[in-house]
Amino acid sequence: MTATYNEEEWIEPSLLSIKDLVDEYIVIDSSTDRTPEIIEKVKDEHGLNIRLYKYPPGDLSIIRNEILRLSSYRWILHWDGDFILYEGSDKYIRSLVETLDPRRHYLIYWPWIRICGDLYHTCGEHVEHWLFTYSKQIHYKNLLVDGRPFDSLIAPLRLYKAIYIDKVLGLHIQVKNPVRYVVKHLWYLYRSEYNEISKRTKISQEEFAKTKALELYGTDDLEMIGRKLIEDFVKSLPRFNGDYPKILNKYLSKKDK
Repeated sequence: MTATYNEEEWIEPSLLSIKDLVDEYIVIDSSTDRTPEIIEKVKDEHGLNIRLYKYPPGDLSIIRNEILRLSSYRWILHWDGDFILYEGSDKYIRSLVETLDPRRHYLIYWPWIRICGDLYHTCGEHVEHWLFTYSKQIHYKNLLVDGRPFDSLIAPLRLYKAIYIDKVLGLHIQVKNPVRYVVKHLWYLYRSEYNEISKRTKISQEEFAKTKALELYGTDDLEMIGRKLIEDFVKSLPRFNGDYPKILNKYLSKKDK
């Protein structure tokens, strides 16, 4: 299950990194950039079973619940358009699933290393239940964390068994072009406000970001704001000294390093 919004930077390697793991991709896209074109290209060139649907931007919990409804399989992989799996992780996950009792329900967790700001800095790890079995008793719901709503999977623990994989299986590439970076940054900080406004109007995330930028920074030049935010952000981050998935090689250069 993938919900995409302007993920053109990483959506191709992201989808390809799991092509030997998943049998079906359910993608709901709300993009204004080339993301859906890239998805269709990847589908055609690699013969992937991708079912692509267009939805207006909105509440992620509603979108993810719709993907659950559309899905055909018992095992659901929660996937974002900037997740990239390490080589061999697909076989590792499949082997684990094949050892589990098919009569039970599971939530499987593992850590991602987050690559933040640019391709050469990290901001820690991120752990959630990325793989789970479907049942009619699960759904996504917005829960407030530090005053902000997060789309969270609600699963009854009396039914589900949690499994934690103590191994990093991939990278979460939180690296965007400057405009996309500031749009996502402001949406993330003010998503509750955006959700309320978008219920009444057809405002896009870009339009919302320009309005907030003018309010916060005195200008709506998103390119300039984004570059400054990225530069300031990476100054405080440690360098990433680990390995990159091979599928990312064409995005990396010695000059950039």
